[in-house]
Amino acid sequence: MRRSIFVFILTLSFVTGKLLSQTPADSPFYLAGISDATVFTDLKIALKEPEKVYKMQLFNTPFDPKLAPKIPKLNNLQCLQLENNSITTLPSEFLGFNGLLFFSSAKNELHQIPKDFAGLQNLMFLELYDTKLDSLPHTFAYLSRLQSFQIQNNHSDTFKLPINFGELSSLNDLVLFNVKIDSLPPSIGQLKKLKSFYLVNSRLKSLPSSIGHCDQLEKLVLDGNQLTELPKGLFKLKNLGYLSLKNNHIEHISDYICYLTNLAEIDLSGNPISEHDRAILQALLPGCRITWK
Repeated sequence: MRRSIFVFILTLSFVTGKLLSQTPADSPFYLAGISDATVFTDLKIALKEPEKVYKMQLFNTPFDPKLAPKIPKLNNLQCLQLENNSITTLPSEFLGFNGLLFFSSAKNELHQIPKDFAGLQNLMFLELYDTKLDSLPHTFAYLSRLQSFQIQNNHSDTFKLPINFGELSSLNDLVLFNVKIDSLPPSIGQLKKLKSFYLVNSRLKSLPSSIGHCDQLEKLVLDGNQLTELPKGLFKLKNLGYLSLKNNHIEHISDYICYLTNLAEIDLSGNPISEHDRAILQALLPGCRITWK
């Protein structure tokens, strides 16, 4: 399948407090693997015919530990979606699905991602909602086929990405929404295939200059943080077409922004930029749509 099928079209919803993705029918859960496979919604029923189970959604059902020994029978599973299962850690049995392409967990206050999670070597799409994670293990970066990763509404006081996060060599889309993160590891510049990066409402104070090495980056959204300036490296992003910096503390943007020759739109609303600097920016970016409020 073409990668464009899976690209997120993301919009902010201030009603729900979530960064919403595509409609359910367009979700990677349905498109990854066997797209027309039957979706099993009851674990007990799935375990009766394990060879037929490629997609499974377990919603609003507490996980029954008594069923755990039988879970490895689901060795054809490609897409797994968990929601409100009264778990704070992933059962080890879920870490043996070698063919898993898509995994999502919502309304499960996960406290950690186990090191063995890296054993899901075919995983391409990972969505974690309503978590309570302090960090990710360094082994997380071994998910060499991971294309899309998002965490939304993480409830810990702070969150850290591993220093080797940039080793996720296949990552195209990265979303961190309502995740309190003070800084990003410099290795983020190694994400050579990254095309869209959303880091929203996350308390970020600065960007590493290495962001400029993300050569393929087309969309960068940094709304609702504590940024006061942009690193010089950012102005090397020749493919950047959309930049949003809403509701930060930026007073001045360097003249180097003129080097972003493909920039078609920039949103600077909610920043204390003077009228004088606004006029300069408009002159530096004559073909770019600039939003001030």
